[in-house]
Amino acid sequence: MGLIPSNIRLGHKIEHIFLKLIQHSGQYKVIAHNIPIRRDKVSLGEIDFLLQDVDSQEYIHIELTYKFYVISEVATNIEGQLIGPNQRDSFQAKKDRIINHQIPLLKTPEATSVLQRFNIETSELLHQVCFKSQLFIPYMANNLDLAPFNSNCISGRWIPFQKFNSPWFFEHRYYLPSKQEWLLDPHQGVNWLSHKDMLELISIGLENKNSPLLWMKSSDFTIEKLFIVWW
Repeated sequence: MGLIPSNIRLGHKIEHIFLKLIQHSGQYKVIAHNIPIRRDKVSLGEIDFLLQDVDSQEYIHIELTYKFYVISEVATNIEGQLIGPNQRDSFQAKKDRIINHQIPLLKTPEATSVLQRFNIETSELLHQVCFKSQLFIPYMANNLDLAPFNSNCISGRWIPFQKFNSPWFFEHRYYLPSKQEWLLDPHQGVNWLSHKDMLELISIGLENKNSPLLWMKSSDFTIEKLFIVWW
């Protein structure tokens, strides 16, 4: 599939992975991707992917999203409880933006003009969203009902810093993955640090309201992902 560039942001890396998967699919043809839409040189947004179904010949607009969300609390309205670990975004806000901005963007005169360059009429375009996510449940929570979300998206747990800085966590070992490694499943082959050393490593980020994602290895050698949130 070719090498994935290492010097690009995580979001661009995910787009690159998706592009390579589609290019190697026998089901879809890539018409274009990352197409800017501008009005008087001002950006209105971009079209993530334009595909064509090989069998049906249908044209498809794909909006690609990959997010990391913590479940803020156990509640019946799970959709409203998915927030970014830094409290700067949420599933509800992203969903609203897709419905109210990203999809309507393709009906603007500027987008219509761009689509016509590919011989595509707006009316014949099928809109789809590929919404991928890693979800993190509260540390002490068990058996959460995530319906209608996919429970396979649960990737780890989260805990406030005040609780992380307690004797329960002192004996575990920790690794601070780079943002690029957030996609990976935790594994043994890294340099593990003590709780004290990890606190020194993440303290400045927490003070700046950036919640780190850690890998935590317990005494029985089980490894899990753990967000330490600043709030």
